[in-house]
Amino acid sequence: MTDASRTPLLEVRGLTTIFPTRAGPARVVDDVSFHVDEGECLGVVGESGSGKSITFLSVLGLVRPPGKVSAERMMFAGQDLLALGERARRAIRGRDIAITMQDALTALNPALTVATQITEVMLAHDRAGSMDEARAAAVEMMRLVGIPAAAKRLDDYPHQFSGGMRQRIMIATALACRPRLLIADEPTTALDVTIQAQVLELIAELRRELRMSVVLITHDLGVVVEQADRIMVMYAGQVVEEGAAREVIEDAAHPYTAGLLASMPSLDTLDRPIHPIRGQAPMPGPMPPLCRFLDRCERTTEACRKSVPLQPIGGGRASRCVWAEEVAHG
Repeated sequence: MTDASRTPLLEVRGLTTIFPTRAGPARVVDDVSFHVDEGECLGVVGESGSGKSITFLSVLGLVRPPGKVSAERMMFAGQDLLALGERARRAIRGRDIAITMQDALTALNPALTVATQITEVMLAHDRAGSMDEARAAAVEMMRLVGIPAAAKRLDDYPHQFSGGMRQRIMIATALACRPRLLIADEPTTALDVTIQAQVLELIAELRRELRMSVVLITHDLGVVVEQADRIMVMYAGQVVEEGAAREVIEDAAHPYTAGLLASMPSLDTLDRPIHPIRGQAPMPGPMPPLCRFLDRCERTTEACRKSVPLQPIGGGRASRCVWAEEVAHG
């Protein structure tokens, strides 16, 4: 829900992305609306297949046929993204909006040196006047993300770095043009706990230093607790809950969010039992007009057997549940 007193850096309304399947059209992103403010960190949470990544690939114009993307509104820094051609949209990608992919090992080109991969972004977007200038800036970015002996390692290949260092190089590549918005898609995937914490702290430091906004996409609510200002929870292609991070964590207003929290281990309460969410998320395909969490929810009623809208529940929060008020406050 947008604060009417200020203009968001990114505002999206009614975003829908459809892919054909054998069973019929699958709305993998279904009428999703959200915003990201200047300097804000938005945490986007949900299980694999919930539509988190494809939502932002749709915003960036990276969904290719046969996928079809539509939206009522898509504004970035005062520009109407829906009115831009592919060339203009490509100019924004990498320069003003950057994305880090889930797996650095596959996202980085193994046949190209780190220098080539970082400098080509800057040269493509006219952020450096010469190769020497681009290489100097690449060294500075590597130092910024904590790569030891950055100047000496500039001409190394991705396989010569550890998993944590590759993740940092991917972040350095994404930040080479000093974007206003960083989309970090599962930035801690396949990293051990210690390296996870380092990468998340690095993103937080860079956010403060570069004064940029961040979208942190993850399947783990625990990852965003300390990083995000707001949380958007997605399930089966829809936003099911959103609100201030601390309020959502402490007082979930949708059974799915509550289920994610109940399935998380806690160091503070080691004797607390872990309760996994029963069942499985629905497969992509045509969806009946009812609550998509119906088959997994432990609190269903006849009102759940119809399409449930995302509705405000006060305090800048919203939930897609007929029991929203009772779940949050009962």
